[in-house]
Amino acid sequence: MTSLAKLNAQYVQYIIKYPLLTKSITTGIFCGLNETISSILTGEYKESKILGINIKHVISKKLVKMIIYGSLIATPISHYLYYIINNKIFIAPLTSKQKVLQILTSLSTVTPILSACFVSWISLINNYTPGKEDLSTELKRIKNVVSTGLKKGYFSVLKTSLITSLFALIVAQRFVPPELWVVFFNLVYFIMGTYQNTKLKNLQKLNRK
Repeated sequence: MTSLAKLNAQYVQYIIKYPLLTKSITTGIFCGLNETISSILTGEYKESKILGINIKHVISKKLVKMIIYGSLIATPISHYLYYIINNKIFIAPLTSKQKVLQILTSLSTVTPILSACFVSWISLINNYTPGKEDLSTELKRIKNVVSTGLKKGYFSVLKTSLITSLFALIVAQRFVPPELWVVFFNLVYFIMGTYQNTKLKNLQKLNRK
């Protein structure tokens, strides 16, 4: 067994034993990398003075917020939605028709919900700064930021997510061994998330000009 196969087998064991925790940690790490790469690509650098020298970096509150999003928001939502679909609605063994219905159910429910959560969160961390207004005013500001973000970026993100998810499922079924599916999909969604985050950052930069 190769080193990669051993690591994958160990990871799958953790997924089975500690599903939500393992997924949360994995997604949190990938979201952190996602934010780091997209910040570099869009030139969102910070400057810190260390030993009298100004150093550019991408470590920011946004990075922490993306890790929080991946670990504590996206992962629990997807984990429990997929659990309902795979264990309550469609119970193995499945016929070919049921497998198709299972995929369509996932694409028509989980994907739109996660896309809305992603766009809303990105909009908030890029365009909302807590003020000193009363709670009602702050909630209205949050609503406006999220509403604007969804209007401008939701359907683009949803389209990309649907196409990527469908393509990934087809590729996985034909070319990827089942024991490598978890790693494969993590990699696919990491690349997709980085692309979407970068696209949204650039779009929101244009909107602020």
